Amino acid sequence: MDTVPPLIVKRSGRGLRAVGLVIPGVRRVNKQIAPYTEWWSEQNQQALVSQGPLWVSVGDSTCLGVGASEPELGWVGRTLAGLRADDPTWRVINLAMAGARMNDAIEVHLPVVEQLMAEGRTPALTTACVGTNDVMWDRVNVVELRAQVDELASRLPRPTVFATIAGSSSRVALTNRAIKQAATQHEVAVVDPWREPGAGIFDRVADDRFHPNDIGHELMADAFLRAITEVRGRK
Repeated sequence: MDTVPPLIVKRSGRGLRAVGLVIPGVRRVNKQIAPYTEWWSEQNQQALVSQGPLWVSVGDSTCLGVGASEPELGWVGRTLAGLRADDPTWRVINLAMAGARMNDAIEVHLPVVEQLMAEGRTPALTTACVGTNDVMWDRVNVVELRAQVDELASRLPRPTVFATIAGSSSRVALTNRAIKQAATQHEVAVVDPWREPGAGIFDRVADDRFHPNDIGHELMADAFLRAITEVRGRK
């Protein structure tokens, strides 16, 4: 692999566009998607040719840092900074895609991870933060979703940290149950980055009332760093 495939800007669904007509903050936050995607695409190329332990991030717009004031202030950028506090050679290839579903992680992101492995570039760490869009915008087929979660958890190289998704609906509960069951079966660590203490719910979300803001992303990074430290300590 000479270059990491450019990250994809996925067209917003009809539901999200409709919400944007009602909530101005949605349109403002959505304007971050294209430049944040381009920024991470450039960072990925640098990471590919650098030396040091490699982290591969699989996920949706939160992994791009959408909602934060700058892409590097998203939870992935903050977590990378935390890892570099111990080892400045850490690098990340961030395969995030705004609007990504579980099937995108399997069909778009996993082939890149597996190509890296085939070339002898097996990641020292992988994370997955995906599933919210399946629940938010799609009719959830529980059997299909469980199969997708299981496939993603089984194919990501270890050590892996898999995030639960945010929310309190029955669909969220079913998705998180599937994530935890797959994690147990495949010996994958689970992190709940959405319930991190330190700020009220409206203090940690962006203007769209959906994505984390700078505070929310910082709290997510805190949760991921703890989980990563724990799972790497088991090696």
